[in-house]
Order: sequence, then structure tokens, then C-alpha cells
Amino acid sequence: MSNRVTLQTVADRVGVSRTTVSNAYNRPHELGAPLREQILQAAAELGYRGPDAAARMLRSGHMGAIGLLFTEDLRFVFTDPDTTSFMQGVAETSALSGTGLTLLPSPPGVALGDTAVGSAAVDGHIVFSVADGDPALESVLSRNRPVVVVDEPDLGDRTSFVGIDDRAGARLAAQHLINLGHTHMAVLLGRLTSEVTSGHVGADRERAATMRIARERIAGYRSAMVDAGLDAADLVLWEAGGNDPDSARRAAVHLIEAHPTVTGFLCFSDQIAIGASQAGQLLGRHIPDDLSLVGFDDVPRARTWDPPLTTIRQPLVDKGRAAAELLLEQINGGPPRRTILPIELVVRASTAPPSVRGKSEQIDVPG
Repeated sequence: MSNRVTLQTVADRVGVSRTTVSNAYNRPHELGAPLREQILQAAAELGYRGPDAAARMLRSGHMGAIGLLFTEDLRFVFTDPDTTSFMQGVAETSALSGTGLTLLPSPPGVALGDTAVGSAAVDGHIVFSVADGDPALESVLSRNRPVVVVDEPDLGDRTSFVGIDDRAGARLAAQHLINLGHTHMAVLLGRLTSEVTSGHVGADRERAATMRIARERIAGYRSAMVDAGLDAADLVLWEAGGNDPDSARRAAVHLIEAHPTVTGFLCFSDQIAIGASQAGQLLGRHIPDDLSLVGFDDVPRARTWDPPLTTIRQPLVDKGRAAAELLLEQINGGPPRRTILPIELVVRASTAPPSVRGKSEQIDVPG
């Protein structure tokens, strides 16, 4: 007779069914706390270590893990504050459910076949902000497993979706500057496509945009200008080539030199706004008297930057939680759903009416 301790051994000791013991490990919310504690105590006394993970996966067809696809290199996840906040929410929710998290980077310039995107042993995917038609996205969709898209692209009812109203957020940002009296404004964004490039955005480049957020926010900025009776064609668009202060600083220097009458920057993220602030200071522009800046996201550094950044706040940690919750729902048989999270304008010291001194100084900057 075998002395091996099994699920049935624990069930016999407590006087419950095998299913009840299994639920103590896999579905704890279905048991009362006293019964679950009794089962776990009996298991500990018997030396039972819990259900065999491999056997459970074979029976259920589940891998016990979710994949997070993003089209940046792995370092980006741990250094970009927007992404780390989002990741916190995903990790918290997956950990509470006992589900593993597999990171699936697919950075520019790396062949899809050289990544783990198509072969990762996961039950479903969270797709974090990728371009329309990205090959990595198409690979994920072809696996016919649950998918939650965060921010972009919006695939309608093909997947669950978590995001914000980017157009409305951009309108709030532009309206704020317009209400302060700014009429010469520029948009400093990360990228319009998965291609890494920087510089002035012309009509052809804008039409080629494959990033949904970029299209939506540009439309929002312009609609605020039209509503205020301003010429939306005067809005300067400029790509930084990345969502980091260094890229934004270099791009903003060129932007200011090429467009010295600009008094207000509409930045696609707080990281970009920080880089634009550094560029302004390098060129002798006082923030906010000579140059007003509005960021996006409200990461912790936005509150401590000098001057603190006016920004559009979005709940980044909650976005991660919502994405993981929707994916786990789908893995357990639920239908695709949409979640649109709230945004708000947070006014701080990086914006002010354009000063007379600022306007006169800007004319002297070489183009």
C-alpha cells in the first residue's frame, strides 16, 4: 500500500470531498475562511504540498500564466514610470489570482521569430499600446486565446479593451492653454508609428500614423483650437522619437529654435514634458512665463518636478488592474468587455498666461 499523501488523503482527514480540498487551493473564495484554514492545517500535518501543478494544467488545459506584449525593449518596462505603474496593477491582480505573468517584449528592429511572442505558454495576452497591424499583435490574435488590448489599437468586439478617452484628454489640455491666452502652441509626441524617428511632422507623416493614441490626441488638440476660433493648421507637430526625457529634450530644442513664437507645449506624457522643460531652460526660456507645458499621465515625478507639471491625470495602476481582471474573466469563460477609465486636468505651476517678456524674447531666437 502506498504511503503517498494525496488530495484524497486530506479530504478523508477533514471529512470533505476532493473538490472541496481542491477549492481550498484553487478557488479559495468559494470556501469559508474557517473551513479553508482547517483544510490547510490538515494538509500541513500530513505533509501535503498542494495539487500537482503540471497535472492540474493537463486536466484544465490552462497554463496558469498570462502574457504581456509590448513593443519596446525589456528595459523600458522597468524604467518608464507610466509603464511601471501600469505593470504594478497587472502584477497585483495576477498575483492575487495565483496566476503567473510572462513579459513578452517585441522591440523595434528585432525579428518576431527571435522573440517568445508566438510560443509563450500562456492562457491569454494583455497587449500594451502597440501600432495598428503590428506583426506581434497579429501573432497573438492568431493563437485564438483571450486578448485584452490596453490603449491601442481598438479592435472593437474582437478583444476586451481598457483605455481612456484620449481625444477628450487632449481637448482638456489644449483648452487650458487657450484659456490662459496661448495662441501659438506645439505638440511634442513620442512616435506616430513603430518606426523610430524625430523631427517636424508634415501632412504625409501624419497621414501615415499607425498609433491610435497619436491620432486621437492630435484630433483633440485641434478641436479645442477650432472651438476657440483658432486656426488648427497653425498647431506645430513634432516627434521626439521616444517617450523619455533625453529624446524629448533634444527634439524640443530643435522645435523651439524652428518655431520661436511658440508659447505652449502640449506633451504626450510627463516624461516628454520634463524633457521639454529641460530644453526650455537650456535656451533661456523660463517655465512657465516664457513657455507653458502640459504633460499627460500624472506620474509621481510630475508632482515633484520644478516647476510641478500641469498634466492630464489617468489612473495608471487601475488600468493595469482592469486589464488583468478582464483577461482573467475571459480565460474563465467570460465575454470580451470594454473599460474606459476617468481622466482629469490637474493644474500646477508649469502653465501660466504668456508673458510680454516671453513673447519679445522668443522673436530673438534663431530659426
